[in-house]
Amino acid sequence: MKKIFPIILVIVTGVIAFQLSCSKNISGRTDDLAPLQPQNDDINAGTWKLVLLPRPDTFAVAIPAATNTPGYIADLNEIKAYQHNLTGDQESKIKYWAAGGVLRWNELMRELVAKYNLPPYQKDDGTYPIPSSANPFAYPQFPFANPPYAARAYAYISAAQYDALVACWYYKKLYTRPAPYKVDSSVLAKVTPTDLPSYPSEAAVLAGVTAEMMKLLFPTEIGNIQQKLE
Repeated sequence: MKKIFPIILVIVTGVIAFQLSCSKNISGRTDDLAPLQPQNDDINAGTWKLVLLPRPDTFAVAIPAATNTPGYIADLNEIKAYQHNLTGDQESKIKYWAAGGVLRWNELMRELVAKYNLPPYQKDDGTYPIPSSANPFAYPQFPFANPPYAARAYAYISAAQYDALVACWYYKKLYTRPAPYKVDSSVLAKVTPTDLPSYPSEAAVLAGVTAEMMKLLFPTEIGNIQQKLE
């Protein structure tokens, strides 16, 4: 099952892309979802078959500092200070992303696909101008997110997310660094607690790989994508 999961994922995202790219209306999105409750930590996911990367340690991840070092303890104190002063807006953002990073990033992809599913106007000679990736801001802006482009975009994003998370789990099991709330009970778990090692952060890995792929696929949206990443 694990071996065919990436193939199923690509097929499903392709079907979704075709359905959604034909409409400008994004339905089913809600900001008020319960935090994701994983049924399984999948601690051995670092051994799953990769789609794009040759091996899970293709990109080196530095050894984390020990949890008893002054630098780590300073980090814990900084986290507690931030948590003590969280605003209502920050709490809302935490809850929003706690519903699941894959879900939220794919919602953002749907919005971009809908926004860029705009065929160019016909020229006087009856031909149509073609978007250029070399000059994405020129009319018509690149990309034209028609069903074929959207299907590719969803597939690329999904494959990159999958491989990045397999690599993330590989390093989690390698370093087995506990979550901050397991090291210091005064640190609050703002998302669903699990027994997973906390380093590297799956949320950060997912955000990083998705944002970089989205910037390549939608170059005129780099500023907006960077804002979402931050």
